[in-house]
Amino acid sequence: MKIAPQQRQEIDFLRETLDGLEKTVDRKQRQSYRDLRERLDNWAAKVAVIGQVKAGKSTFLNAFLHQHDFLPSDVNPWTSVVTNIRVNMPKDPVSGARFEFFSENDWEEIVNGGSKIRKLTEQLLPGFDTEILKKQSEEMRDRAQKRLGKHYRTLLGSHHDYDFLSSDLLQRYVCAGPGSDDGLERQSLGRYAALTKVANVYMRLPEFQVPTIITDTPGVNDPFLVRDEFTCRSLDKSDCFVVVLSAHQPLTDVDIALIRILAKQDSKDVMIFVNRIDELDDYSTEVPRVMADVSKRLREAIPDIEFEIVAGSAYMADLALRTDEEAEEARDAVDTEELADYIRSKHGEVPEDQFDRLMLASGLDEVKQTLSDVIDNGVGTRQLGQLLGDIRAEITGTLFVTKRERDSIQMQVESTRSDVAEAAAEDLADEIEQYRAVQGRLEEHAEDADAQIEKIVSKYWSTLEQSLISSIEAFVDGQKPVFERQLLRKGVSGNSGSSFEIDLTPLQAEMEKKVGASYAKSRAGTDVALNNCMSSCRQAIKDKFEDPTEKISLDDLPYDEFTSTLTLAKSTLKANLIAERGWAFWRRPSVNIEKSLAALRTIAAEDLRPSVEKILAAFNEAQVERASAGMSRIQVMQRMIDVTISEHTHRLKQDKTEMEKLARDPQLRSNLIHRLQSKMEVLERRLLNLSAIDSAVSRSELLQAA
Repeated sequence: MKIAPQQRQEIDFLRETLDGLEKTVDRKQRQSYRDLRERLDNWAAKVAVIGQVKAGKSTFLNAFLHQHDFLPSDVNPWTSVVTNIRVNMPKDPVSGARFEFFSENDWEEIVNGGSKIRKLTEQLLPGFDTEILKKQSEEMRDRAQKRLGKHYRTLLGSHHDYDFLSSDLLQRYVCAGPGSDDGLERQSLGRYAALTKVANVYMRLPEFQVPTIITDTPGVNDPFLVRDEFTCRSLDKSDCFVVVLSAHQPLTDVDIALIRILAKQDSKDVMIFVNRIDELDDYSTEVPRVMADVSKRLREAIPDIEFEIVAGSAYMADLALRTDEEAEEARDAVDTEELADYIRSKHGEVPEDQFDRLMLASGLDEVKQTLSDVIDNGVGTRQLGQLLGDIRAEITGTLFVTKRERDSIQMQVESTRSDVAEAAAEDLADEIEQYRAVQGRLEEHAEDADAQIEKIVSKYWSTLEQSLISSIEAFVDGQKPVFERQLLRKGVSGNSGSSFEIDLTPLQAEMEKKVGASYAKSRAGTDVALNNCMSSCRQAIKDKFEDPTEKISLDDLPYDEFTSTLTLAKSTLKANLIAERGWAFWRRPSVNIEKSLAALRTIAAEDLRPSVEKILAAFNEAQVERASAGMSRIQVMQRMIDVTISEHTHRLKQDKTEMEKLARDPQLRSNLIHRLQSKMEVLERRLLNLSAIDSAVSRSELLQAA
């Protein structure tokens, strides 16, 4: 089947439009359209496949891509590599891969980013078990050094490129493999895995009608926390998510928290794939029960969103696609009468061909159709709609400049025929000054808007920082009754090593709420500044000309909403209890709740600080990207005036002396008129072509709106 055929048509239309514009406009105006073409060529539907460890994500992707056993599906605790499968990207190689390695700065951020926390724990809680993420990261770096030996230093911050890629080669970089550390430098499996930061795999698949980046993420419930953080970082960059659940454990609190935070953003789409139904006892009974349970829990947790839920088996799809003898035997084992009954109950009839039966039961075609609809009507429509709006704005600017140039030349032709060349030169100089006055006002409005937006971004960044820190402090203060309940239930006495883990889910929910609310206020302030600037610029231009800016708007800007998945990067916090010490050595020590809370407050502030900083960075990036997209529309207005001034000034310098000679030289006047008329003809044809393209773009916008 074809994935996203409608967006293929839209991309082709935009590409043809930009090609036509580049051929039509003056060479001085081509760069703006080349920049838009580059944006189009770099566009891709960004799909992330996520879920718990052992949910079958990699097996699902292998079947989805028709690549048996390509991505390593036997996940082990050393896999920490986000793998981007870049499908049909125009500027990418046809095949192969690039593996990027950590730099020394990356390691410092991961391993030593919380060195202050280690010092605090030693001071406040003797015997405290230091940060697991740091410990695992150090082990990960040590393992990389042992594997790579003298090559370790030279690889830092570099990358490896391959023209062709096999499964074995891929596993060298993303899957460390089993075994002790002895002889690691001689192992090929996973040789570079501990040092690999990200893997980019290039593919050409005709089934995909649009460029697509599919991200295979580490598990979100992995006890190896390095993976958890990399997963959360990658999710913020994706637009569409396939959440893979296991039919044995279809929906956990971790899944619900992740789905909630993703689905709350209007710009992101989420679909659910309940995998591994082949391992259930009775398809006809168990699959409907699991689906009903998933649907019920999602409705209860996220009542305002209707999710597309598909049940299936990546294993069945993989079997259907394989051609080896073992697969044939395995196909016969799963192709039972029970499976036929399930297919009949769900689809009404059972295909005669075994391949068709297994593929139908696998649910993969249903997933592809759902994904196709999501790209065609969701992420693709929104993002390409933004690009279409930018193209429309540029066309408006180009039409304005071209019309002004045509009218100016027409005035010159009439002036030369009236033998008033010197007066025409003076008129041209006066017109340039008027343009410069408009230019000055536009620059003032843009500078004012930039200053306002900078204040808004800074204000809400700072406000959110304080708000998140306050949330952490309030959460820790609220742990007193939790401590007391734990003491009563467990009878903890305060001896060295007494500790328990604190669930951060309530804190995550509070932080998520504050991030969303803060962004809504920031976006509202930014949008007001942008709208005021655009209105002021439009008025400044209208004072001189008929309104040429009516087609330039602030519609379809990115990031209407924002919530970062980085709020899920840490799920628990370990709390040690401080004993109350006294002179009576024979008394059993008791726990000092207040001191324990004070210590936890200090440690939590440092322990969660890296997460807060990453959330703030993502928040700031969203603010800036929206503001930049709006300002780029406003800058089209500025360029309209700038280019016109440039053209007029160039012509004035070129023609002024010549025009002053016209009254005395009829032949020169005739030559100039002929030259101006030729240029007029070029401009008229350009305007005709631009108007036709503008009409086509307008029709496309109307179709999208419909």
